[in-house]
Amino acid sequence: MFRLPSFDLIRISSIIALSASMIIGSIALRGVLDQNQRAGASLVELQLFELATAAATAITKERRPLELALGEEPGEAVATTNELRAARGDTDRALDRFRAGVEATTLRDSVNFKFLTALLRDERRGADALLALPVKDRQISLQLRVARGMSSISETFVPFVDKTAQRVIQADENLAGRVNVARLLGALYESATRLPSEVMPALKWSEVIPPEAVMTSMRVQQRILALWDVGVSQLEFGPSSPRLREAHEEIRSVYFGKGFPFLVRAIETYSRRPLNSTEHAKRISEVYAPTTLPILRMRNLYVDAMMNEAVEIQKSTLIQMKLVVSLAVLILVMTATAAWVLYRQMLRPLFGVRDQILALCERRPIRRDRYDGSVLAVKSLYNALETLEARDRQRMVLEEERAVLAEKLRTLSETDELTALPNRRGLFVRLEKFAGGGRNFTAILGDIDHFKVVNDTHGHGAGDEVLAAFSSLLRRRANADVIAARYGGEEFAIVLRSERAEDALAFAEELREEIEGLVVETSAGPIRITASFGLANEAGPVASWQTLFSVADKALYEAKAAGRNRVRLSNATIAGLAKPTAEPKTARSRIAAA
Repeated sequence: MFRLPSFDLIRISSIIALSASMIIGSIALRGVLDQNQRAGASLVELQLFELATAAATAITKERRPLELALGEEPGEAVATTNELRAARGDTDRALDRFRAGVEATTLRDSVNFKFLTALLRDERRGADALLALPVKDRQISLQLRVARGMSSISETFVPFVDKTAQRVIQADENLAGRVNVARLLGALYESATRLPSEVMPALKWSEVIPPEAVMTSMRVQQRILALWDVGVSQLEFGPSSPRLREAHEEIRSVYFGKGFPFLVRAIETYSRRPLNSTEHAKRISEVYAPTTLPILRMRNLYVDAMMNEAVEIQKSTLIQMKLVVSLAVLILVMTATAAWVLYRQMLRPLFGVRDQILALCERRPIRRDRYDGSVLAVKSLYNALETLEARDRQRMVLEEERAVLAEKLRTLSETDELTALPNRRGLFVRLEKFAGGGRNFTAILGDIDHFKVVNDTHGHGAGDEVLAAFSSLLRRRANADVIAARYGGEEFAIVLRSERAEDALAFAEELREEIEGLVVETSAGPIRITASFGLANEAGPVASWQTLFSVADKALYEAKAAGRNRVRLSNATIAGLAKPTAEPKTARSRIAAA
């Protein structure tokens, strides 16, 4: 039966526990974050919706002082004119605030403020032109046109409010019902304030209300009743806060219990007979207008309630986020602490033992940590490891000493002790790395002339000093493209790597001349020597260095046979380039082609 190793099981269990904690925490956190983001988005959109409804309310409120001013002479309507001017300022400021809010959203591309402001400006100019006339010249039809023109501004602004409402619903679909109630209350308030606009011009002129105005007012009445009938169920079953219930009852008792029936009776009465005086018409307006305010308060309460709820959701989700994060961190810390203790006490020390054993086997350096834990089995392993390391260190010291000795032996086997130049073995070892294709190689064999005479005449000590001086000269010329070695006895080998064959020829001749002028100070006195050189050339890669040196040796033999102290060429390529040189002072040196 297969069983996982204990260490792997512990590691897998720790990873699973940590992963499960992170997954659960992230799922819970994600849900809370979604709620928080939804509440934040809905709050932003509700603020824009509030700006839209405030602008719509300001446009609606601008109608009443205008209608009052239309019933007064230009010189007597100072208070009403000031009220109208203030109402217009409120409208402009509300529209500016709404426009600024829209500019910060994607709604700016779908809202035509230019058309709205142009329409509002034209309607105000028409109203001002009518206000400039005496009251007797302000015909009922002209006043109705101005009143209906201002009502058209409210109708034009309705799509603006609807778009902001749709954005609220998109941000949080749970707010759809209450947003629609707020829109319904806004429409109800606009219709309630519009109702007297259709009949007040005739009442102020003490005339019978025209049939057309009566019909329009009846349509407005039907709209008011329809909006109320549709909205009653939603108002009844909406948020059950005390303030909302009080506002609902206030609309029922104040507007639908007093204001609305009062104005409806007045319209019915004065559609058959004229009103007695203008003052009575003003009183009708003063009685009716305040009864519409509960509708506006109810609408504002709905919007405020939605915004407050969004703020509370943000606060509660923030607390939930902190709680979820705290619990997740606590679980992670506890799990990580337990895993760390287990890892520190057992797993890491055992992994360390494993790594150090592998390092010992592979001869890799590794830092060994001390074990400070309390597990006895692990302590025993570390003690055994220390013994193993001590023995391995001893073995490594012996191997290092053996390697040093082997390197010394290799160097001695490849280096001539007297001249410090590579011997023949060392020469061929270096040639394996030196050779390469695409270039010319020249092998030069040089031999000290009459070296046996030097030994016989001055002794072997002086001969050794001559060899050392000769090799010192060769070492000075050695570089990346020149290898010099002692080939055997008084014979030396030089290998050149050069692009041009003339360079090898010039090199050998310069070397011969330098040796000819060399005076070796020996224990037996100064000694002058000469040398003969044989050259052989081959384009790389060299097929056989032994063969190339054999050709050079043949050239050297010919140089000796020709009288010594000269350079001899046996390679056809270089021979064709060689030119005779002037005889040296001793008349024994000459360059010739084989």
